[in-house]
Amino acid sequence: MEKQGAKIKIDEYKGPLGSIKGFELTTGRISYGDETEWEPMGPTPRPGIPTLRNWFFTLMNRYKPTYMPICDMCCLCTYGKCNLSKGRTGACGINMETQNARIVEIACCIGAACHSAHGDHLLHWLKEKYGNVPLNFGNNIAVEMPLTRLIVGMKPET
Repeated sequence: MEKQGAKIKIDEYKGPLGSIKGFELTTGRISYGDETEWEPMGPTPRPGIPTLRNWFFTLMNRYKPTYMPICDMCCLCTYGKCNLSKGRTGACGINMETQNARIVEIACCIGAACHSAHGDHLLHWLKEKYGNVPLNFGNNIAVEMPLTRLIVGMKPET
């Protein structure tokens, strides 16, 4: 399946910029690959933001967040160290619950950045060593890129 965008085709051009023969530029083209070999489309293909938001709130109602503070202090802003123990708030109005959420979000961002950088380095090393060949994930991977397949509804080409 594919969507077509704008297309510019120049068979032959001679002018002050030089000469061009057989030039073709296509923009906005998105190819989804061959979906005939793949599993059937799920109940909500390519869900919008409201659908994902409703799903997020369903999960948040089903599984309440657990807060496990590292310490009772907030040291992340220029107002100084704030004591957040026993229900206190910091100089900016932050409480222990919000501080824990901030720490977890920072840890997730750091972990995601490191994980993607390691994957990128590994991919470049593999391309250097073996050239540009299709990737084989082996028999231990049941679903390639499960979140992409779930949310976007397309199977990646490896």
